Amino acid sequence: MKFIVYRCTKDPDYFIVTDPQHTEDIEGAMCPSGGEVEKVGEYAEMGASRAAFDETLAKNSIEHQGFYRFEATSFAPVPEAPEMPA
Repeated sequence: MKFIVYRCTKDPDYFIVTDPQHTEDIEGAMCPSGGEVEKVGEYAEMGASRAAFDETLAKNSIEHQGFYRFEATSFAPVPEAPEMPA
């Protein structure tokens, strides 16, 4: 299966995954705060080595509703470490 991944513009930690047959149905309304979706890329299955999302859950969700939405909080900005007084 080829996965097509989109990112929510208003909620950049949320991603929508679909397959080529359902790309026409992907819209910003699927994002928690609405907005738009921007295409991240197209990826073949990688099995257990995939770190971003569970492919089995994605395939089941795409089969039943046409898409899989997940949150990847690791993309959130990392705060800077406080400076130590001299």
